Amino acid sequence: MSTTTKLGDKFLCIPKLDVSSSNWVMFKNCFIWAIYAHGILDHIDGTSEEPVNPISNTNRTKGEFTKEQKELDKEWKKDVKEWKQSEAITKQQITSSIPDSLFMNVCAKGSAHDIWTELGKHFEKKSRMVLQSICWIGAARVWVLG
Repeated sequence: MSTTTKLGDKFLCIPKLDVSSSNWVMFKNCFIWAIYAHGILDHIDGTSEEPVNPISNTNRTKGEFTKEQKELDKEWKKDVKEWKQSEAITKQQITSSIPDSLFMNVCAKGSAHDIWTELGKHFEKKSRMVLQSICWIGAARVWVLG
C-alpha cells in the first residue's frame, strides 16, 4: 500500500456531515467509497493493524543487530511510517468532514476505526429513531385515511 497521493482540496470529496444526522446515510456511503478508492479502507473497517516489530526488545536495547536484523528493522520502520501516515490521513478525513461539536465527542477514541465506530453508533441510533418515527407517522396516516 502506498499513500503517495497528493493531499489537497480534492483528495476526498465528501459532503460535510450534518450534526442532525439528516445526511448520515449519504455521508457514510460517500466516505467509505472515497476511503476505499484511496486504498485505506482497512483503517475504517478495523482490518489494519500497526506493524509489529520483528526484532526483540532485548536485541534493540543492546544494539546488537545482525545484517538480517538491520534489514528487518529498516523495513519495519518503513512499514510503520506508512501505516501511521494512512492512519493520520483517515483520521484527518473524518475530522474535516464532521462538525466540531461531534469531533470533541470522538477525538479521544484513538484509532480511525474506533472513531468511525463511535460515529456509526451515534448516527445509526438516530437513523433508526427517525425511521421508526416515519413508520409511525405512515401507520397513523393509513389508519386516519382508512
